[in-house]
Amino acid sequence: MLANQRTLPPANGAAPARLALRRRLAEATLGAGQRCRICGCNIDSDPDADRGILACGSCKARPEAQRLRNPQPARTFTEAEKSLIRKIHGYLPPLQLLAILNDRLRSDLGPDAQPYTVEQLHAEIASLPGAKPDPNHGWAGLRKLLGQAKRNGTLEQINEQVINDFAVVFSLSPKELMRMKDVLLQPAED
Repeated sequence: MLANQRTLPPANGAAPARLALRRRLAEATLGAGQRCRICGCNIDSDPDADRGILACGSCKARPEAQRLRNPQPARTFTEAEKSLIRKIHGYLPPLQLLAILNDRLRSDLGPDAQPYTVEQLHAEIASLPGAKPDPNHGWAGLRKLLGQAKRNGTLEQINEQVINDFAVVFSLSPKELMRMKDVLLQPAED
């Protein structure tokens, strides 16, 4: 048994019995929560510590501390990054995609660049067309979906050959094929 695991008789019956637990409780009550954001050391007793950015005396001159003092505003996603998000957000977990995007950002702007946040990524994914599933699966939902496809230019790319290929791949019945053609291949209005 190690010395810090030794069980002692409680001093007043209510005190913790283990030395390590006593020490942790004593640190918690003394405000040991202030730690350097760079190295993790305790800055409560450090007179040279910069408490504005929570950096100890030895770390406050480091480049990391400079970034903490002057945080750069977060950059929005570029068109290339938006395209990457649009194409692979369904295949990669969000944190892995965020790591790839932040690697690209550091290679573009250097190590001092403010990294993208998970909130930025989630907001971008939510703004993608078709990202929010519509709970309305009736005709109203279909009309909204067709309107969105028309605005995006997808509806103009659908022709009879595309519908026939879709019917073969997904084994649609003749009735389903006819209904799909009726809905998607509307005659041009005068």
